[in-house]
Amino acid sequence: MHSKRVVCLGLVIATLTVAACGAKVTPEPPATVTPLPSETSGVVTPGASTGKVPTGFTEDGAPYRGNPDASVTLVEYSEFL
Repeated sequence: MHSKRVVCLGLVIATLTVAACGAKVTPEPPATVTPLPSETSGVVTPGASTGKVPTGFTEDGAPYRGNPDASVTLVEYSEFL
């Protein structure tokens, strides 16, 4: 019974040694980001001349960023514990 434990322990040590001496994986550099065609089409958005996005509060008291009269609105809900 004792010899089985010694063999098992030897196999575990050998496996860990081989795994530790394996080839190192080098991560690839991140891909470059190219602008979307809509970002380079020359469309002027409010606040683009100053480089700042308009922010504020709607009549209902909800904060906004960008055009408050946009046809699409994204609402973000979050909870902090």
